[in-house]
Amino acid sequence: MKRTILSTATIGLALTLAACGNGENNGENTAGNGGNENTETEVDVNNNEEANEADENNAAADDNEEPEENNETDAGNDEETAWYEDLNIDEFELDAEYGDGEYEVEYKYNDGSPEAEIEDSRDGEEIEMEGQEALDELEPMLTELELDAVSSEDEVLDQSIEAFSLDEDYDELEVEIEFLDDDEVEAEDE
Repeated sequence: MKRTILSTATIGLALTLAACGNGENNGENTAGNGGNENTETEVDVNNNEEANEADENNAAADDNEEPEENNETDAGNDEETAWYEDLNIDEFELDAEYGDGEYEVEYKYNDGSPEAEIEDSRDGEEIEMEGQEALDELEPMLTELELDAVSSEDEVLDQSIEAFSLDEDYDELEVEIEFLDDDEVEAEDE
């Protein structure tokens, strides 16, 4: 009896495998779901029951949808970083020198592909940021500035000190701003 059931199951498995083709991938997809459906049946020789793996393979096909969700998340990040589109600043440089170190900021709009870098060596710490991390750090500071090419040197220095929360005991402070219309403003205090 067991031999008959086992033989029948083996023949069924062989026929199923033969029906699937010769193992060549000719580019045809008759399954309709990206080729991820597996209708192959597997024989459980201990219990003589057939196990269908289609559910497991369909779950794997669902996993293939995840990158689209990740792309949507990335697109959401574009909306979050669009703050720089509202700035009238093309380039911004700030250099504050203190007795115990220096604080430097560089920002470039780059036609909508901004770059930023922050270096802070005050208080004996060496902190360096660049790329998205630096842009995220600079967003609240740069968006707070309300400067243009006719801003006075005092306005540039005062707004920069406030926006960047700088201690006023600096040895030297220099700010250079180039606006999108190619106007420039520079301010320096020693």
